[in-house]
Amino acid sequence: MTTITNPCAQAAHRARIIAEIARDRFADGPIRAAILTIAAHLDAAADHFAALPPGTQGLPTEATEELFRAEQAAVDCPATRFPAEFGEYVLAPLVDRPLPMPAPLRPLDPAHALQETDLRNRLEQLHADTAAQSERPAQWLGSVLRTWQKHMRLADSVRAHNGRPCNQR
Repeated sequence: MTTITNPCAQAAHRARIIAEIARDRFADGPIRAAILTIAAHLDAAADHFAALPPGTQGLPTEATEELFRAEQAAVDCPATRFPAEFGEYVLAPLVDRPLPMPAPLRPLDPAHALQETDLRNRLEQLHADTAAQSERPAQWLGSVLRTWQKHMRLADSVRAHNGRPCNQR
């Protein structure tokens, strides 16, 4: 596999990968519509990134606006199970900031706490795997987004468990 070295081309490639991941998710009704909206905005962002000449400095406004719209669609429909900050994975080749991590869940159930620790450790391992990020971005992004998806499901379980009257402190 050829490694893409142009940061704008890398961002375009990552946006297209995440759009494909979105389209591959099973859902129906309003969740499916939100997923397709996310994918459409990611495709538009990819087109804007791809249109930039090599060596372009800074973040292109049109592309970042499309990423914002994609992230907003995820925020507006949490059932898509896309993290609110997934655009950071697209922008990573262009900016020097840490990749997003989920907020602590603070579960009361020890089994949930163990699951959270495992998922956070997995995400940290994936973030640290710079070779996979550049050499196998589709596999890497798929693993990252599956881990986020599992964490978001766990967050729902933790909220339900922590919210039970017997668990109120």
